[in-house]
Formats: sequence, structure tokens, C-alpha cells
Amino acid sequence: MAVREALLGILTLGPAYGLQLHAELGARAPHRAKTNVGQVYGTLDRLSTAGLVVHQGLTDDGLPLYALTEAGKEEAVAWLEGNTLTVLPEWADVQDVVLISSSVSGQHATALLTKLGALLEQTPAANAQSPAQHLNEQAALRYREAVSAWLGDVQAAVIQPQPGYALGRPKRGRPAKS
Repeated sequence: MAVREALLGILTLGPAYGLQLHAELGARAPHRAKTNVGQVYGTLDRLSTAGLVVHQGLTDDGLPLYALTEAGKEEAVAWLEGNTLTVLPEWADVQDVVLISSSVSGQHATALLTKLGALLEQTPAANAQSPAQHLNEQAALRYREAVSAWLGDVQAAVIQPQPGYALGRPKRGRPAKS
């Protein structure tokens, strides 16, 4: 998963703490295997070093809140709207950006679906010179058809962006042993 981009996209909802972002990521991109919470914190550290997020206070119980900088917001919106796409991404990446974008903003999701639709209209040239190349071109064609069909499902669904962080406070620590 593009954890970096997904965290930036989720942070467009406002400041959040690491474990909260971990839980939101799992809820908003359920097709992915559970992301390690350490990966989330490591990514937040790198985003902070890059000047895309800053610490913005603490929760009532002392957890550090992360917020987007202007540069972080610009990068998040570019990803959420598909402005960084020049070719059709791999399937998991398509799901990531569509599910995260549609869960945070109808406006971003609409722009993204328009961009993905334009990418699907770009038909690659058929240059197969061997049976393997021909089969590869056929696989690419079927992939484009599958993405197109799924995006039709997405557009037909009533996507209600979650206006804020939807989840209750995630549990901290390890589960008690029975």
C-alpha cells in the first residue's frame, strides 16, 4: 500500500494520533492486509522530516497529534484526485486511492474517477511479436476492462464520505491473555 499517501489523504480530515491513523487506514482500505502500527509511526516520522506533517499538540491523555502542513495538504490532494497518475496503476494501488479518496471527500473522489476514466481511454498500441507478448497484451486489456467495470460499480454506489474520523478510540496495548 502507498501508506505514505494514504496517511496524508486521511490527515486531510484533520489532526490525528498514530494509532488512530492506523485504525482509520484499516477501516478505509479493508482490502489490504493489516498494516503494522510501527510502519505507520515510521511513515509519520519520515513525513515529518520531509515537512509534510507536523506535531500539533496532544490528546487529552498525552498522545501526539499529527497535522498536515500546506505542502502535505497539496501532496495529499494531488494523490486523492489522481493528479500524480500518468498510467493506470496496479490493482491494489487503484483500490487504495479509490477507497481512501471516496471515504474522505466526494469532490476528490469525483476528480479521481474522472482521471482514472481518462487513463482507461488511452489504448496501448498492440505490438505483439511473440505469443507471450500477445498474451501479455490480452492480460493488460482484461485488466483495463476489470478496472473499468469496478469503477462503474464505484460510481453507481452511494459513496458517503466520512466527514471526520469515524472510529472510536482504538485500544492500546496487547490483548490480555486468558
